[in-house]
Amino acid sequence: MRSTATRRIFIAAFFVLTLLPGLQMTTRWLPEMTIDEQRTLAAPPSMAHPDRYLQQANSWFSDHFGFRALLIRLKATIDYRLFRVSDKVHVGKDGYLFYRSTLDVEKPRVDIYLKQHETTVIEGVQRYAEALHQKGIGLVMVVNLLGDRFQPDKLPSSVAERPPLRHIDRLIDKLQRVPNVTFIDSTALLQEAERSRPIFHRTDFHWNDPAAYPVAKAVVDAMSRAEGFSASAWTHPLRYETQPYSGGIARFMPLLRSPSEESLFVTPSWQWPAGFASVSGPAPYSDVSHVASGSAGLLHPVLFVGDSFMDAWMRNGMAAYFESSYRLRWAKGLKLSAITAAIPSDTRWLAVQFVEVQESALLAFADEEDVTRALDMLKTRPVR
Repeated sequence: MRSTATRRIFIAAFFVLTLLPGLQMTTRWLPEMTIDEQRTLAAPPSMAHPDRYLQQANSWFSDHFGFRALLIRLKATIDYRLFRVSDKVHVGKDGYLFYRSTLDVEKPRVDIYLKQHETTVIEGVQRYAEALHQKGIGLVMVVNLLGDRFQPDKLPSSVAERPPLRHIDRLIDKLQRVPNVTFIDSTALLQEAERSRPIFHRTDFHWNDPAAYPVAKAVVDAMSRAEGFSASAWTHPLRYETQPYSGGIARFMPLLRSPSEESLFVTPSWQWPAGFASVSGPAPYSDVSHVASGSAGLLHPVLFVGDSFMDAWMRNGMAAYFESSYRLRWAKGLKLSAITAAIPSDTRWLAVQFVEVQESALLAFADEEDVTRALDMLKTRPVR
């Protein structure tokens, strides 16, 4: 009798558990968790294409069945906590996380691209820098290597044992010797900073803000020398504090509770110039800053072109040292001609920054036809 009752209870429980996802999918009677999959979920099937209806229905069901997010988070948590693995993230040592897409796809793709097009990229930089120089605009460049290059000992063994990808090093070495380019060696500055403090977040793709401080300062120092300042316009010291943090990679992992860390963040120690104002936009700029007319001791206007690593420059008070600043973000399809069209008439500096996997930057300088178009646009520009 007891075994029969146990079997019935087991069968009933199995039946209920089988129905629950469908019931939840139909009624949504319990609030659903959400997960950031960085993709668009499948739309409901449509009879507009009958031959694809079953495929669409299967995709839609797979993306929307009840308790899907909970089950995904539960599996991911078990994989991470027990086996230290994740479908989308390389789990390194001491809590360091690395995007699989960056290490497995983007870095090899850029390495192959540079193997074939390095010379074209360098020639594009040379031509553009010379044309800017003729118009009185200085070009400052910064290339950021990613965290795995500074902390190879934190990589999982499956990644650490791979052959090194070094074409980006060849590119950086050649960029440092391009005439009319002020190249800031961020790698050397970060290696020096790393002696005294961490330079990358453990749970995020980015360098921490204090790591960006010496690089941003070096940019301002170089511009100050070129403008004939007796001392750098940059005057504020580095101050930072430790705060709890759970970065983008941690949040990308669909866990029941995201990993966190104690990371470093700057505390403001600079003074904004009189009348300083910063606004978002207008297009094509992501943000623009200005100061009161006649403010002394500031650098001439600058156009910043960079990716998310440049955000840390701004959090270090970078804009406080310019009469005005404008910013563009690297995006797919951004070309030098579009950058050139966005250079304001009073600009004295163009500061270009990109991380080693920023293909948009490499493609922009390698596009010979568009580089020529940008140079033609500069020819019609008055000399400062």
